[in-house]
Amino acid sequence: MKSKRTVINDDALFQVIQDEIDKLVINTVCTETKIKHTSDHTSQKALDLEYTKRKSTIIDLFKTSVKTQRLYFVLRSIFMGLISALITFTVILYLGNINFMQSFFLGIFVFIFSLMFSRLFDNQIVSISIKIIDFLEKHNRLKTVILKAF
Repeated sequence: MKSKRTVINDDALFQVIQDEIDKLVINTVCTETKIKHTSDHTSQKALDLEYTKRKSTIIDLFKTSVKTQRLYFVLRSIFMGLISALITFTVILYLGNINFMQSFFLGIFVFIFSLMFSRLFDNQIVSISIKIIDFLEKHNRLKTVILKAF
């Protein structure tokens, strides 16, 4: 069942989080309607069970959102570092050596360039990040190491 949703932002990261929200809400709403249609008189035990289910759903949503954001940040930082290293290596290879002032201005330029580059190719970075996140979902140890180390 596909839900109608409004797009909060055309950012791909928000799209992924919103899709996760949609999946969790659809599962909760379907379960809730089954309970309501089964009996109009609900006991306290059923209400507590429903409350616990909703609470765990919201907590799972936040956990998933935080993990996705952390992994996205780590991957984006790695891409920015690789771009910066490539530019710095190319400049030093061309010039032979650099002094402190040249390295200071080169560092500022490289950071700004890598930030612009990563924002320019944000959709591609997000799609790669989604593929890596999907891969990491199958490998929980590696995912845990990455989340704890970075």
